[in-house]
Amino acid sequence: MAATNFELKEYQKISLGRLTSYLRDTAEQGADLAFYKATKFPFRNAPAVAQGTPYVCLRVPTGGGKTLLAAHSIGIAARELLTVANPMVLWLVPSTAILDQTIAALKTEGHPYRAALARDFNRNFTVMTKTEALAMSRADATGGAVVIVTTIQSFRREDDSGKENPEGLKVYEDAGALMDHFASLTEEQKAPLDLVEGTSRPVASLGNLLRLHRPMVIVDEAHNSRSDLSFRTLARFSPSLILELTATPQTEHKPERGKHASNILYAVSAAELKAEEMIKMPIRLTTDGEWAKTVGAALDCQRMLEEAAKAEEAETGEYIRPIILIQAQSASKTDPTRLTWETIEKHLMEDQRIPKEQIAVHTGLRKDLDAIDDIRDPKCPVRYIITVSKLKEGWDCPFAYVLCSVADQVSPVAVEQILGRILRMPQAKRKRRDALNQSYAYIVSRSFDTTAQQLKTGLVEGAGFNRLEADDIVAPQQNLGFSDEADKFQHESDPLPEDTAQPETIIAAIAKLPPSVKTRVSFDADTRTLSYTGPMTRESRNMLHLGLASVPQVGKAIDRLYAKTNNFQTSAADDEDKPPFIVPMLGFRKQGELQLFSQEHFLDLPWRLDACDVSDIKNRFRPSDTSRTGTINVSDKGKVEINFINQLQGQLAGVIREPTWTLPRLANWLDSGIVHPDITKPSAVIFISKAIEELMASGIELDVLARNKYDLRKALAQFIKDLRGERETSQYSALFAANAEDFQTSADLSIIFDEQSHAPNRPYSGATKFNKHYFSLIGAFDSDEERDCALHIDRHDKVRYWVRNIDRKRSSFWLQLPHGKFYPDFIAMLTDGRILVVEYKGEHLYEGEAVKRQIGAVWQDASNGHCLFCMPTARDFALIDRTIG
Repeated sequence: MAATNFELKEYQKISLGRLTSYLRDTAEQGADLAFYKATKFPFRNAPAVAQGTPYVCLRVPTGGGKTLLAAHSIGIAARELLTVANPMVLWLVPSTAILDQTIAALKTEGHPYRAALARDFNRNFTVMTKTEALAMSRADATGGAVVIVTTIQSFRREDDSGKENPEGLKVYEDAGALMDHFASLTEEQKAPLDLVEGTSRPVASLGNLLRLHRPMVIVDEAHNSRSDLSFRTLARFSPSLILELTATPQTEHKPERGKHASNILYAVSAAELKAEEMIKMPIRLTTDGEWAKTVGAALDCQRMLEEAAKAEEAETGEYIRPIILIQAQSASKTDPTRLTWETIEKHLMEDQRIPKEQIAVHTGLRKDLDAIDDIRDPKCPVRYIITVSKLKEGWDCPFAYVLCSVADQVSPVAVEQILGRILRMPQAKRKRRDALNQSYAYIVSRSFDTTAQQLKTGLVEGAGFNRLEADDIVAPQQNLGFSDEADKFQHESDPLPEDTAQPETIIAAIAKLPPSVKTRVSFDADTRTLSYTGPMTRESRNMLHLGLASVPQVGKAIDRLYAKTNNFQTSAADDEDKPPFIVPMLGFRKQGELQLFSQEHFLDLPWRLDACDVSDIKNRFRPSDTSRTGTINVSDKGKVEINFINQLQGQLAGVIREPTWTLPRLANWLDSGIVHPDITKPSAVIFISKAIEELMASGIELDVLARNKYDLRKALAQFIKDLRGERETSQYSALFAANAEDFQTSADLSIIFDEQSHAPNRPYSGATKFNKHYFSLIGAFDSDEERDCALHIDRHDKVRYWVRNIDRKRSSFWLQLPHGKFYPDFIAMLTDGRILVVEYKGEHLYEGEAVKRQIGAVWQDASNGHCLFCMPTARDFALIDRTIG
């Protein structure tokens, strides 16, 4: 399930922002054009569902909080597409276990999922199961948002074999409790409904009720609902929108084979999850051919992680009990030697002396996890969970740190079902000890490389990670074959900082290491250095990380020592001694204090919108269609077509009986749907009231304005946006003219590029090799010209490192513009210490970017020669050379 923080993560805000823009454009241009505008990919209609139905997917890797995004999406759809305050939502989940969890969360006061609904609908929403929906009152259906959470299986009239499904048939049967919903319907409203045989009366069924209300459909774990039968089931309810959420959407499109690709609107990367501290990375992989040795190493890992967790709790108060997930082999009547769960449990209790209460088995008829209310409770003793193919669906515990598989091989399916369980970060917050920020896999295998590749494949196909990211997360390293002399050579680490830990603490931690590592490592209290004899293996490095996890700041010293003992050649991204990448931001001196330059320096807030002239509203709004029945066109094939969105909005409006409207009530309703954090509500309501009066004075009656209230709100929102833009541009320009000397850069106003927070949404996967990028992952380029600009920077002899700056990230460099922030494409650290910022612009865009060149020049001038800015175009990369000098 999702994180439990109220505050949305940055990638979640971007995902929802993309959905908002798409639905807004869909209302204007249609689902297909809006999708192409958002992605530059063609739109594919959902099979069996009405042509033009918005059908998109948000791809979020395991651990990214899909359910929270789903809860927030409902208000967005109601506001931007459906234009109703009381949408009906059919929320489909893959299993009964996840159904129970989702319903419980949505009905629990204070839970983030319920809080998301409350933010958009106040108290005017109801969450119900299918059973509750079968007795839904008309007041519930029309008085506010209705969210029905169920499984798609329970709505199917037939199963996969074509046999009738008794549970699903209930959805389509006459139900006396629903009769009131179908009273007083117009002939137009009755037309699409199923009728009682031989009569003109609609069947009083939940299926008909859904069709009447044109539900928004949310499909959680959508990769489980891809069959033709699933789409035919959805089509029965005439959905207004289908939103898929999954880590692994269908990408292959072969309708003739029953494969229908999802329309991926936005794909979250693993780097974004890591930057937001949602997942434990990297995955430290250890392999061995002997199962008992593999299990023993995993147990050693758990014990040392628990020591680190205790040290973490002593400092921060956060309780963590690291748990191992052990994947046993399935039983076989023909092979009694298989490592079944019984064999593993016996080994843990008899050979490893682990108390029985610390072991839980969850497979077959044995379901120990079902009896545990909260495995994160400090009173719960469980540290070892044995399963075979998967844990119970919906099970989620961030305390799971270690995967131990004694199967002969690890398949992508196993990774999807089990490895994803160890990736979630406790409390979605990075820990002080780096060992607690990583996850661990111990696999019985003769080949590290083969197993690593299987894990990568599973991360891509099962957990939704990018192929390049998976390569970075689980990286095999070659055996360098050192000589006997090298085995005896003692390597020394960098000195540990004085404030890391007392020498006796470090020596005591080393004493607890396994003998294979303890005999090779030592600590000199005088020089505060670690020494290691011979080349350090991956497993030894991992053990040192774990064993010394309670020692702050020791991780980098261990990694450098690891590289030194193996004589590794490192690229710029792997350079252990690279300086911090610090970039000064632009400051503005206000009342003697240097502050980060932002909108508050040229905009007085709150903005007095009520002082603005409203007369232009007459030119911006005309009631186009008071009946709201939709636009009818004839296609070039002679087929009569009705505009999907207009028809949808007209049908939804017809279901609800409108109250009597007054001018104050209409003004307040219009204001409630317009976001304006820079304007007080009284000021906005006065402006909107004046606009209504202006329209009424032009001859449009109040009831006509009320019937067209959604179009009017859209016109007012754009009017306010345009007025805001004019104000921002005017005051921005005036500030530069009058206060040029108040701009300054300072070390106190800087950002530091950091591996943890560097989060490209789409990693670069081209063939061109870059040698000086500060990080291993490079954000994708928007064009070949932009890539060539990066290559020119990478090969420049005066560039030491550079970074692909990422749009709209807290960790990225930006400069303030009148209407938002400017994120230049590239930031370079020069060999002489200066900072170069480069924004590449295609020739057709160059003239329209004068304001970016202006703020870039201001930043450069304010730095006293330390910072440089340029904007090459038309492949004039020589401008970069001239700027550097």
